[in-house]
Amino acid sequence: MNDSLPQGFTRHSGVVLRREVSSEGNVSLYLLLKGTGPLWVSAPGAGKGRIRFGGGTEPLTWGVFNLYKGARKFYLKSVDVREDFWSLRSSAEGLRTLLEWDRLLCRHLAPGLACDDLVPIFYWCSALIRDGADRGAAEWRFLRRWLEAWGLAPSLDRCLSCGIALEDAFWSAEGLQCSKCAGSSRGALLDDSRRRRMIAAAECSLEAFRRDFPPSPEERRFWRDGNERMKALFESVK
Repeated sequence: MNDSLPQGFTRHSGVVLRREVSSEGNVSLYLLLKGTGPLWVSAPGAGKGRIRFGGGTEPLTWGVFNLYKGARKFYLKSVDVREDFWSLRSSAEGLRTLLEWDRLLCRHLAPGLACDDLVPIFYWCSALIRDGADRGAAEWRFLRRWLEAWGLAPSLDRCLSCGIALEDAFWSAEGLQCSKCAGSSRGALLDDSRRRRMIAAAECSLEAFRRDFPPSPEERRFWRDGNERMKALFESVK
């Protein structure tokens, strides 16, 4: 928690999630940082150029943030930018994907609560988008790994009702069921090959992902459906 940090200078790696500028030119940044989780940081005068941080205050910029903790708030002193994902600024779809993940993090993470597992998940899935991998599959990986870090990811291997190993399966609001448990009210079918593809997208190495999940317009609806189901799980636990 932020209260555990003593007053004074501190240094953390992370990413800018939000940037707000007041009419007086003061900048407020919502950062996701290792060791502290999300927190608001103030940069007085940065919006009018009195203090310059280059591109270090733009959303989706990763770096090492040098802060000063005062009596009531944190102040930004400098930023060592490590990755700004600038190449995605010319890709509307890629940028839209990262901004959607950014929105989800702002919505679901508790301010001041460390969530160090999510920082590398966000970074490396963003890197997959930058490197040209399939956006839907990368989003699936991001959401699944986030849910797994929180212990909320439904099994893709076993029926959520009886625990039997799955082949073809059927979606329910909570996860996957076998044909027997799904019964007559069964949801959408997820055939065995696509179920295994979902597992691979979430669990394979980065190198394997870049190789095996290039952009695929034919799979766009498939990934969108799975991703919407994972997002619904976040809403169910709020």
